[in-house]
Amino acid sequence: MSTIGAKPEGGSYKTVTPRLDPFWIFLSFKFFSDSSRLSSRTALGRLWALTTVKVHEIPAGTTKQQYVDFVEHLCTKPKKPSKFHFTRFARPFRRKSKLPMSASKSASTENIDEDPRSKDESEICPVPSSLRGEGEQAAPLLDDPRSTARGWTRITYCRQNGHLLGTVSFESEILKDEALKRHEKDNKSYWKDWVVEDDFQGVTVIYEGPDAKFDICAVHGQDGNAMDTWTAVNGKMWLRDLLPEHENFINSRIMTFGYDSDLTDKITVMGLDDWAETLLRSLNEVRTSDTYSLFIKEKARPLLLVCHSLGGLVVKKAMTQLSSVPKYNNIALSRFGIVFLATPHSGSEVADWNDFLVATAHVLGGVRIESVKTLQPFNAASVRDAQAFIRLKPCPPFRCFAEGRMMRVVTLSSATLGDQQAYQIMNVDHVTICKFDSKLGPFTTISMELLELLSEVTRHGMQQSEPQRERRMFGQPRFQAHAYPPEQGFWWEGNELSEIQHQLTLTRPFFGRYTELEILQQSLITNVGLPKLTVIKGIAGIGKTELLLQFASKQKGRRNVFFLASRDGETFESALGTLSTRIGFDMIDNTAVNQERWRHTPDSERIHIFTKWLSNACNKESLFIVDDIEAFGYSKIQTILKYPVHYALVSTRDSNLNRADRYFQDIILPPLSNTATKEFLTSMVNNLSTNTLRLSRLDSVADKLQGHPLAIRNAIPFILEHFMRFDDPIAEFLDLFESQKSEERRLFLEFNFEGRSLWEAFDTSFQRLLLQENSEEATKLIQILPFLSPDKHCIDQVLHMDKSWFHECQEGLPDMAILETSPRVISSWLSKLRGVSFYILSSSQSTSRDLNFHPLILQYMLLHIDDRTRINLMRQVLHLCYMLEDKGAARMSQIRPHVVHCTRVRRGLGIPRDSLGLPVNIVQWVKTCCRNAEVGVHPLDESNRLKYDAVNKFITSCREIERISLDNKGPITDEATIYRVLENCRKDFIAMQELAEGEDGIPKPLRPAVLDATEVFQNMVRLRSNYPELINELEGLKNRLKVQ
Repeated sequence: MSTIGAKPEGGSYKTVTPRLDPFWIFLSFKFFSDSSRLSSRTALGRLWALTTVKVHEIPAGTTKQQYVDFVEHLCTKPKKPSKFHFTRFARPFRRKSKLPMSASKSASTENIDEDPRSKDESEICPVPSSLRGEGEQAAPLLDDPRSTARGWTRITYCRQNGHLLGTVSFESEILKDEALKRHEKDNKSYWKDWVVEDDFQGVTVIYEGPDAKFDICAVHGQDGNAMDTWTAVNGKMWLRDLLPEHENFINSRIMTFGYDSDLTDKITVMGLDDWAETLLRSLNEVRTSDTYSLFIKEKARPLLLVCHSLGGLVVKKAMTQLSSVPKYNNIALSRFGIVFLATPHSGSEVADWNDFLVATAHVLGGVRIESVKTLQPFNAASVRDAQAFIRLKPCPPFRCFAEGRMMRVVTLSSATLGDQQAYQIMNVDHVTICKFDSKLGPFTTISMELLELLSEVTRHGMQQSEPQRERRMFGQPRFQAHAYPPEQGFWWEGNELSEIQHQLTLTRPFFGRYTELEILQQSLITNVGLPKLTVIKGIAGIGKTELLLQFASKQKGRRNVFFLASRDGETFESALGTLSTRIGFDMIDNTAVNQERWRHTPDSERIHIFTKWLSNACNKESLFIVDDIEAFGYSKIQTILKYPVHYALVSTRDSNLNRADRYFQDIILPPLSNTATKEFLTSMVNNLSTNTLRLSRLDSVADKLQGHPLAIRNAIPFILEHFMRFDDPIAEFLDLFESQKSEERRLFLEFNFEGRSLWEAFDTSFQRLLLQENSEEATKLIQILPFLSPDKHCIDQVLHMDKSWFHECQEGLPDMAILETSPRVISSWLSKLRGVSFYILSSSQSTSRDLNFHPLILQYMLLHIDDRTRINLMRQVLHLCYMLEDKGAARMSQIRPHVVHCTRVRRGLGIPRDSLGLPVNIVQWVKTCCRNAEVGVHPLDESNRLKYDAVNKFITSCREIERISLDNKGPITDEATIYRVLENCRKDFIAMQELAEGEDGIPKPLRPAVLDATEVFQNMVRLRSNYPELINELEGLKNRLKVQ
């Protein structure tokens, strides 16, 4: 007898509603249920069942009838003896009870605790039927307590791990608790040493057929338990009461698995990985037959898993653990089949909108947030686990089912895994999808799918049952990599390719990098006879990863592509070991023989085999991609680049990265063009805002973002989230960049969309800068730069100024002292900044000294330092500029841009001039410098835009002449260069003259700079005598500017 049903004496079954277990109902229950429910047993992590107990430590040889006798005894409530029985011991006077009548008649457990007999009386109990003599009757009881035996509805009696084990289900939780208390006080009966508990941790066998040929194990979900999760309102537990009666499941063994899935359990620290490992260990241990022949058969049995909600995530994780770390000999991946019931493969939407409730419960009840994150929609861990499961070789056959009622906890898309579309079951919700009260409806659907899975697992096992003989000569390696690709044509593997695999990345818009894609494509077909290394360089968030993914997607099906990226501090060896393990079952020769050996091969040996195989001629066209190489650690970079691959493609923020032992090519990613930026922004608006933003204003947004792809991707979601309640959201966004409150300016930089923020990206670069040796001076330099004019030529002149007088004011300008250092030393600091791409050169071959800092990086550095440091640095920068002009180290036109910029930064942050603590003479000098800029026409006014552009272009051309003169430090001999720069200056001078005609002439703020530029141009013309008539025109312009 495996499952025994009994109708309670003198009545019908009582309807009991089992505890519901979905995420949102659980949290609501925690807040609004009576506090008395929070008994000490909640610390067990909801492992205890509401109406069922487990019986173990049953002596060997106990028959089923003896077990039934025990159940009768367990469920028998002794009646109190007559009062006259104790008359002689009673006192003549008794104090009246102060309890109300209703309380005195209560059937609560407090009444059960009272023992109506004296300590001298022996507890009289029935003797098991097998121990009675022939014709002997049970000993008489006080008023025959069997008349009060009631409450149990179902019992099971099986063997597990070579021992006897049973379960007893009651009509209600109260009756179960009463039985537990009675047994706890039982120290006289034959059954006193049997253990009775309602803790269902681990595996519990509830049915075993006479000739079991396969196993079924049920894994419950969040806040569920091994029994109640599968029990319907009418008391039917389909795994125990319905499935064994099906003719196709008679010869099965059915068990449940319990684990501490209660989110409020403050004691346990177990999570998904631990639950998965416990499941594997329990399944492995339950397969321990008494004889060797039976044990061999038991190991070969198919094992079907039925999992609900969170239980499906536990099962997926267990399968990947079984594949990667095989240490359980009694179970094999090829013998599993899985049914997922409302499993959130990409997270539960309810868990997302219930964040507030979870946070509150965490404070009041100790919710384990790390477990809740497992259920959040589209969380990274969930996606990785799903992809790891799909790629298992072999991948267990599985079926997915979703809820069919409204108010779904797990949506259809979330319940879908890989290409296996989830099937919706009608008239069930997240709770009832795993509870069947009859043999019709959902039970029929699930039982049929279990049979289909059993057939698939069995067929697969037959195909694997005859291993090939290993033919290996003495000294030959036990396995080696193939020299041919897998069945699908080419490998396309890597932890970053999973999104592309399922069309998430390919469908995402891609803008402005078509030239770079073409360069990468050409590099593939370039035949140079050497291993090739192409390095994608750029500042944080500039789109390096996106470019690599787009390029990898275009190579799918054309060549082997292996993509490695560090996740959560993962080491390169770990990432490469995972990759080699994943494809290893296809690589190794004699798979049937060597598969188990490959499982137990150390990572170092797997990596050696994999990399050696990559160096073979068969992989000449393969592509080995490493994204963000320094994320694996700077000490690993040279090691990684030494791997003998034919073509390595690497992305990095280290603009200095170079290598001579390969055919080397680098691609510097500049900011996107203005056209590409507007296209990108327009696409984001169309995808996210349903045309609630005016596209005509996107030009202004593009100007602020300066072509930075991550900033562009985050801008529209940020506007929609923060400013849609304003009349002009875009205007609010633009004003944010000029806010006088630093915390407001940080809002956009810290905004996280699709898992990345600008602040996080730039801060990672800053932390990498700190990791470099002797980075202190470079760190000080990058903190000063936000207060200097971003004009490349102006910064360059400050860094190369005459420093002979600097010692005179060094004490008053301690932070500026680093600028006293020689240009060669400063160059080494700048190299460290290039090492994290705080600024980049136009290419690795560029000889330009221009410092190309992105405005958003300068904005980050400005906000990264505290208010006190900002004020101190502004004071020193303005003081330094004053000294530069006072000592004749620089002309006023060269200094003014820095003074004006620093003053604008001060005003933008709302810092009063007096708070800088500058001497009065310097304050007056600063006012004079800024006066022309303040009263001048704003350069962005539409009517003056062309004029400003023409004047600035002429100034830039003249600076080009000055730069060439400084570089050569003597007579210029390169005639081609001379002709080019002079011709450019002449053309720009003519264009400026034409646009600046009229009474306004050249804009007032630009006149000093034009005067200096004109003098430089005039001196060059005199030196070369190329344009004698031009000298007089330049002289006339200088005179007019001096008069104005």
